[in-house]
Amino acid sequence: MKYRYFLRWPNAFLFLLTGLSILSTSCSNTKDTWVNRRFHNLSAQYNGYYNANLKVQEGVDRLAASHEDKYDRILSVFKYANAEKAKAIYPQMDDAMKRLSTVIQRHTILDKRGNEKPDSEKWIDDNWLLYGKALFFKREYFEAIEAFKYVEATYKKEPTRHVASLWIAKTYLQLTLLREAENKLDYVRNQKDYPKKQKWEYDAVRADYHLQTKNYEKAIEHLTRAAVTAPKRADRVRFSFILAQLNQQEAEYQKAFRLYTKVIKSNPPYEMAFNARINRARCFDANSKEGETVRKELLKMEKDPKNKEFLDQIYYALAGLARMESKFDEEVNLLNKSLRASAGNQNQKALSYLALAKINFDKPDYMVAQQYYDSTIVNLANDHPDYTDILTRRNSLTRLVKFLKTIQVEDSLQQLSRLSKAELDTLISQKIRSDEEAAAALKKAQEQEGSQVNQIFDPSKISQANTFNQGSGANWYFYNPQAVSFGFNEFTKKWGNRKLEDNWRRSSKETVLQDLVDDDDPQDTSQLSEKDIKDPKLLAEKKKENMLKNIPSTPEDLEKSTAKIIDAYYNAAMIYREQIKDLNASVEMFETLLKKYPGNKYELQSYYQLYRVYRDMNETAKSDVYKNLILSKYGDTEYAEIIRNPEYAATLAGKKSNLDLFYEDTYRKYMNGEYQAVIQRKTQADIQFPQNILTPKFDMLRALSIGKTQPLAMFEVSLQDIVRNHSADPVKDEAQNILDYIKSMKPAGSDTTGASAAVPPARDTAANKRLFNYMPDTMHYVIIIFQAVGGEVDGILLKRKISDFNGKNYSAKSYSTSDLMFDHRQKIITVKSFRNKADALSYSSHLYNNDDVYGNTNPNAYRQFVISINNYPELLLQKKLEDYDDFYRSFYR
Repeated sequence: MKYRYFLRWPNAFLFLLTGLSILSTSCSNTKDTWVNRRFHNLSAQYNGYYNANLKVQEGVDRLAASHEDKYDRILSVFKYANAEKAKAIYPQMDDAMKRLSTVIQRHTILDKRGNEKPDSEKWIDDNWLLYGKALFFKREYFEAIEAFKYVEATYKKEPTRHVASLWIAKTYLQLTLLREAENKLDYVRNQKDYPKKQKWEYDAVRADYHLQTKNYEKAIEHLTRAAVTAPKRADRVRFSFILAQLNQQEAEYQKAFRLYTKVIKSNPPYEMAFNARINRARCFDANSKEGETVRKELLKMEKDPKNKEFLDQIYYALAGLARMESKFDEEVNLLNKSLRASAGNQNQKALSYLALAKINFDKPDYMVAQQYYDSTIVNLANDHPDYTDILTRRNSLTRLVKFLKTIQVEDSLQQLSRLSKAELDTLISQKIRSDEEAAAALKKAQEQEGSQVNQIFDPSKISQANTFNQGSGANWYFYNPQAVSFGFNEFTKKWGNRKLEDNWRRSSKETVLQDLVDDDDPQDTSQLSEKDIKDPKLLAEKKKENMLKNIPSTPEDLEKSTAKIIDAYYNAAMIYREQIKDLNASVEMFETLLKKYPGNKYELQSYYQLYRVYRDMNETAKSDVYKNLILSKYGDTEYAEIIRNPEYAATLAGKKSNLDLFYEDTYRKYMNGEYQAVIQRKTQADIQFPQNILTPKFDMLRALSIGKTQPLAMFEVSLQDIVRNHSADPVKDEAQNILDYIKSMKPAGSDTTGASAAVPPARDTAANKRLFNYMPDTMHYVIIIFQAVGGEVDGILLKRKISDFNGKNYSAKSYSTSDLMFDHRQKIITVKSFRNKADALSYSSHLYNNDDVYGNTNPNAYRQFVISINNYPELLLQKKLEDYDDFYRSFYR
């Protein structure tokens, strides 16, 4: 279909083109004659398609040049842009789309009824296909699909229909519509006349699909073919690198080693070659001579001055080398060396912490592993493909460690409660002196090492420092959690990165607060004046007082302490079983609980769990012991019925309402740290189960999730909503307790809204909470408000600049711009319409940072917002701009 023979005889071609131009006025696109067809085909090819293709290619090259590969994960098969970078090529793509649209309108041959005659055309299908690609690279995916579908349906005899089908699949993958992508790829695979030259791209797209579905075996199969048949060397090298990564991930180290070597020999870009060498070091065969060769190469790289900023990665690679050679102590030392060498590479720091976390998890040393996982999450990018899995493990270990510490702490406190006053005073004095000596030694070590900021976090040392052995062997629990970054990590994990205010930490929390503020510093000196803190005697007395108040002194205190221990044993045992999958540790915890506290409230559940665990471990005799205990002691319970009738469990589950199951699943997601999912499921519950009896519980889970992920002010607002809307429900008291605690943490004279520096205090939140409603998925507008009379903004000029901006960057969108008086002093310009919050924010950011629109304008002379269609009329009617500003800061920033 690409007629190129004209190029062989340029004079004949020019002569024909000149003749056709003379006849052009009579060449109607409704006349299907030989002259008409030739004229329209040549015009479609050379007037429009050729120049448009140059523009699209220019934009694609620009995207590829700005693409940043992240080598801490499997590379993407294709170099696509994110929403922000895609804006840079809007002018090129819109220019191409204008040219293509003109060609399609002028040169599509129609019959007498106005219907297209695809058999009479040679280039219109190519114009349509390129138009779809331009939309794709602008990330206007749904519009792109429509263009590709038109090619697919209209040009059934042309090879472009197969290309369009493949691009539909690519677009579905970008939208994560995996089932639709699979169906379309299956359709492409079954086309017998699919062009052979395009099969490499089919394999690449299919590999991309399998990567998204985590079917790595299939991804390797298709990418192996694409790495051989792709026409461009850069694509073949990229595919080979991804294949090496996949084989490394699947523990096919010899294949990965060979592929990385192949990449290195292919003269790839420096960064890819460097990472190929780094990764290859973690793949060699320990029984071959390759190890020494790789080590020499890495040590040579270490000495190269241009690799100074990459030393952390080189040490990480050497650690991998040590691991492959089973030199585990050397591996740990090199990983710590990698952390010390890390300056600004957060991703590498996360990988080194993760490697140390896995080492300690496999030992197993869960308390140390938890702290390394914690440091991993602090440094790991939240778009890392394994982020959720790592976060889930960190959260499981955090809860486990919390319960293990509870057992240790409460057991120690009970033992201390049995000492005489003189013995206790002596022991506490020794502890205070020990702490002071440890603090002085730590300070001296930090001064010698460099600075505290660059100190490497070593949980094993902290564990040793935190252990104080009493004569009976009990571990002393008072320690300083601020000695390393762990305290900061916990704070960041719960409240985000914010300035630490004075008196942030206070003592004596209620149970309802334990999930939000776990670690209380028993040596809190916040009630002492600066003068008192400098007085060693007063400071020692305060520390002693803080220690003594935690020791149970009455039968009631001892009963509460024992209840905490029992709860902790059971919960730790369940985490070992269900989340950590350490069945031996789970058995030990359950059996210790039953032995130390016979007849406790978890006795039946513990019997049942031990029956299940031993059954899973194929230890039938031990499983039968607990089965018989349940049948004999608790024969009339559901647990006994489940044992007697295995089908009963399914029947019992079927009795639960959909609402109960939905709530339980939401609660599990909260416990797993999936806080955004919890917030979304609360909204889903309101729609799916309106006015349900569990609404207060859903609201509480939502509020706690907001507390984990959003500014403190938003957390307070959500808690205030619970207090106000559920006054008769027990969750009201829980919410009020948390609000009271937050209030007590604030410095004297601070505002009562809990607003942080990043979130200004809301004005009359209760009165105005229903004035504006957060609906992110509805249609949105972008508005600009400025002083109309005597201000610095020329409204007419600004409106014209915005229209020009839209024409240049969003010509295919047909956005409209209007203006009206907001009040007697201010004017409002409205740009509409956007499909949802995300689209509106993307446009708003692009507009706000455009120098052609705002380049010489004082930023304080106008205010720009995104607003949903439901809130727009409320703002215009109520004129409460400051209230909307508060609402906007809470939900849109």
